[in-house]
Amino acid sequence: MKLSLIKIALLSFLLLSTNAVWAEDSEYLLTEKTYKALSEAQELMAEDKNSAAETKLKALLGQVKSGSYEMAVVQQTLGYLYSSQEKYKKASDLFQKALDSKALPAKVSHDLNYNLGQLLLADGQYKKGIARLEKWFNTETSPPNSAHVLMASAYYRVKQYKGAIKHISIAIKRDKSAKESWYQVLLSAHLELKQYKSAIKVLETLITRYPYKKNYWDQLAGLYLQQNKEFSAVSVKMLAQRLELGSPKTLMNLIDMYGYLQIPYKAAQMLETGMNKGVIKTNVKILNKLADNWLAAKETEKAAKVLKRITQLDNSGKADLKYGRILFELEQWKSAIPVLSECANKLSGEKAGQAYLLLGMTQFHLNNLPQAKKAFKKATGFTKQRSQAARWLQHINNQLTEQNSGESETTEAATG
Repeated sequence: MKLSLIKIALLSFLLLSTNAVWAEDSEYLLTEKTYKALSEAQELMAEDKNSAAETKLKALLGQVKSGSYEMAVVQQTLGYLYSSQEKYKKASDLFQKALDSKALPAKVSHDLNYNLGQLLLADGQYKKGIARLEKWFNTETSPPNSAHVLMASAYYRVKQYKGAIKHISIAIKRDKSAKESWYQVLLSAHLELKQYKSAIKVLETLITRYPYKKNYWDQLAGLYLQQNKEFSAVSVKMLAQRLELGSPKTLMNLIDMYGYLQIPYKAAQMLETGMNKGVIKTNVKILNKLADNWLAAKETEKAAKVLKRITQLDNSGKADLKYGRILFELEQWKSAIPVLSECANKLSGEKAGQAYLLLGMTQFHLNNLPQAKKAFKKATGFTKQRSQAARWLQHINNQLTEQNSGESETTEAATG
């Protein structure tokens, strides 16, 4: 937590600039003498002349009014000086005095509460630091990820693992490039609470991101055994032993293992994560595997999104037929029509027959009977679809006959 001299200079400058920021409010004004002395101290700090800066600031403490805004600013500046020297106890005492005076503007006090919380943690006063930071969190509208990571670490130190999980989970969720150490804190906290299923999920993410690290594979195998999933444990151990851990093949084999174990949702999750992290190269073959796993997991809408991506990469028409079938199942009739029309033109043989049959059924559901009849007629040109398409045609012809008969009767009644 050692502050760089540049940061100290900036912080001191911000403190000194309060004369300008709150010039309209006499409550937050520094006298010219105090301002000059603080400026000189800040320059000494920037030049790494800390002893001289300390002497000047201590002298200034004896010259300003006790409990005043000036006193609080001097205490705050001296506190920053001590914190840069890792004299955390002295720094935190001064910050506390500045806050207790209630002489600082609300925004400055709010920020100083965070700084004080950091110092208390650095000094090993974890419970006090946590309490101070939680108070800060309650009034902070948009805490940075670094604050959540800090809190997670502090909670873990005092063995309050639920607090650690809460804060580190927020940090991970907000940052797509979350650090490995964050996942390690989350994993350890789940293990301490014996939340093994949650720990397994974290390990699976770690393996996806760092497949070359054998310790994660060993931990995952151990947790599978603990959950009486012996086959999964043995499979993980075999993969770790036989395959090059830096190769995407390792991850693909684990994904295939989940498929074999009939856990397609987990397979799809790992595959998607691997693609997003660049561990697995995204191509038509991999996307098809992802779509198939989502379908097997009955996650139809997720599968549809993947298939839509494939149709933009694959011009064979096969992906269009799959996508059209999914849209049909989701009863998204209007969206399905252009997709099925496109693939019917691209495909040949039995696949084309399937496309025309599905297109006819889609048009029928939209009550577009003439268009449905046209599609079914084309479907009769294919051996495997001929019988079913013929039955649909008969059904449509009957409906059209009834409609025409009804229209004739209506016309006769009107003219009669």
